[in-house]
Amino acid sequence: MKRSNQIGWAQVRGGVFIFLALLFFAGGVLLMGQKTKMFVPKGAIRIVMSDVVGLKAGAPVWLAGVDVGIVTAILFVDPKNSNEVGIDIEVDTDAMKKIGADSRITIKTRGLMGEKYLDILPSKQYSGKTPATLQGTSAAQLDDVIQNAGSVFDKLDGIIDNINQGKGTLGKLNKDETLYTNIAQLAVEMKNLVTTINRGEGTLGKLNRDPEPYYKLISILSRADRTLQDIQSSDGTLNKLIYDKALYTKLTALADKSIQAADEVSDLNKKIRSKDGTVGLLLNDREFYDKGISLLTRAESSVKAIEEVTAKVKGGDGTAGKLVNDRVLYDKMNKMVDDLDALVKDFKENPRKYIKFSLF
Repeated sequence: MKRSNQIGWAQVRGGVFIFLALLFFAGGVLLMGQKTKMFVPKGAIRIVMSDVVGLKAGAPVWLAGVDVGIVTAILFVDPKNSNEVGIDIEVDTDAMKKIGADSRITIKTRGLMGEKYLDILPSKQYSGKTPATLQGTSAAQLDDVIQNAGSVFDKLDGIIDNINQGKGTLGKLNKDETLYTNIAQLAVEMKNLVTTINRGEGTLGKLNRDPEPYYKLISILSRADRTLQDIQSSDGTLNKLIYDKALYTKLTALADKSIQAADEVSDLNKKIRSKDGTVGLLLNDREFYDKGISLLTRAESSVKAIEEVTAKVKGGDGTAGKLVNDRVLYDKMNKMVDDLDALVKDFKENPRKYIKFSLF
């Protein structure tokens, strides 16, 4: 039987159907390779960071070590004004409630050379609404770590060079043999000291060999213990000083009174120094002091004048001096007073003798 070379419409439809099925299957495989949990509700969040250190779209998102989402896109937020990079992620709706402004977001690596993923530290609060944009924390890059390690090694090399050159304390300890010599000498002296002590020589040796100081110390401690027991058991002064609260109360009252007396003395001192009172004026008023000095000066001048007058009187100068020192003048004045007294007496007794009255 002869085979037909014509393709029927049924075959074309079958081929188209198979092709579309394969295309749909391939797209589903690609889509499922990028997304997980396709039938779980998700929410979108944008993470802003300064450097994504090689993170790619499709990388997983972990929340406290649990895979909760996927990175959907990575793009520059505002290329004209900043270099910040935005990471768009899709996260399970339930997991979004544990993501907040206090969540620490970093980019980590699975192993040393594994793929990058976004790690989120859960928030301390459970919120029903997650911010649309969060700030991430840039992770330390390997180049920075190597550079810092290189600078640390350079500093260590410098320190080692200084030590080898004998600089600083460690350098002197490394190069200077004086320390070794001193330590060796000290070891020898310590050995000699221990030997001397073991022989029983010197104070430490006698303390080490002779048990008498130990027994004396035990005796002193025993007597001290007995003395304390006697104080505790007796009714003497020391016992009362230790156990009687009345003395403490009296001392406290005395201290309170002393404080009160000190306050009163302080108030009295303030009143004395105050210019409102007489004593304060006497202590603080300069005018009163000047007047006092002036008065003393005038009193001193008056005393000097009196002394001069007294000296003149004693010397017999002037009337007062003659009255004081001249005996003849004194006798004359005394006689004159007596005569005057007799005249007055005679006048009283015989007035007509002195007064004569006549009308014609």
